[in-house]
Amino acid sequence: MLALPQSIIYAGLVGVLISLIVATAQQRWQLRVFFLLTLRIAIGWHFLFEGLHKVHSRYIGVTETNRVFTSEPYFAAGEGPLAEQMRKDYLGDPVAIYTARLTQPKPMTPEEFKKLPVEEQAKLCPEFVAKELQSEDPKQRLNTHSAFAGWVYGTTGRDTKVKYVSGDVAMTGPQRLKHIEILEKEFKGLEERQSAHMGRGDGVELGKTKTARTELLAAKNDLAKDTDAFINELRKDLGLEPMKADGKEKMKDLDKMTAYAITIIGACILFGLFTPLACVAGAGFLAMTYLTHPTVPWLSLPPMTEGNPLFINKNIIEALALLAIAVHPTGRWMGLDALWTWAFGKAFGPSDETPANV
Repeated sequence: MLALPQSIIYAGLVGVLISLIVATAQQRWQLRVFFLLTLRIAIGWHFLFEGLHKVHSRYIGVTETNRVFTSEPYFAAGEGPLAEQMRKDYLGDPVAIYTARLTQPKPMTPEEFKKLPVEEQAKLCPEFVAKELQSEDPKQRLNTHSAFAGWVYGTTGRDTKVKYVSGDVAMTGPQRLKHIEILEKEFKGLEERQSAHMGRGDGVELGKTKTARTELLAAKNDLAKDTDAFINELRKDLGLEPMKADGKEKMKDLDKMTAYAITIIGACILFGLFTPLACVAGAGFLAMTYLTHPTVPWLSLPPMTEGNPLFINKNIIEALALLAIAVHPTGRWMGLDALWTWAFGKAFGPSDETPANV
């Protein structure tokens, strides 16, 4: 992003301070005016530059020093109701993905599978995968079908990263499924121990539970991605285009919309334009983040959480602050809403009338 000279930044801060003093003076030096305006500017600044950072990361693209903003990891690790719905709508259920690709059409040991001719091995390729590996050349089709079936039945392995093991480990499909089963049992055991303490417990046990859950989610997501990667490798051998990942495209569209929405909301709050609507929209966005990672006692704390919030976290506090701003005419005290009122002769947002008997 374009770097501004410090002199301009300092001049802008001085200008904001003078504007706050003038606006407060026009409202009979009411302290509530000064602090509500200051709160609005602070939150608007927070939203605006958070949004600009996300937009900038998308503009630069992937480099050695830049990671493009994506909300996929946030939703993937979420334990709230919104995270579950977003995974279903945008990321897809990794368990359903790899189950459709790794379920053996006919139970059989690796030794029995090896003894079959290629034609019979190809028939044991899961139906979903077989549909994705169609070719006019019968020999190529048989080879790709039998290659994937060999991974499904445990005769061939693919390089996989395993925690605490340096380098890649060649693992078959059944071995990957067994690894996930072990991780799931470990996580459920730790989770049952935590449930007696309403999800909190001591720091060591909580850390173990969170780590186990992260490893389990990562293993499931990695297996789903690896099945897609193997299919696309075989499709490339057949001269076919990679499978379309509709969920990925939908997630990219959602990320783009989120980055620009936060930027617009922040600019409106900061400059006092359509302030009540912008504040409600900002509060709604913060509510969505809370529903993705709620700080409720029966769930583990969200990643990168500061302190030990119980029910109430910084997102809830900021959302409540935005709603408090929304019911005051701060945009007319200092902002572009005042120009709207002057131009159209009608105030935008709540009035500033105070009941007589308070």
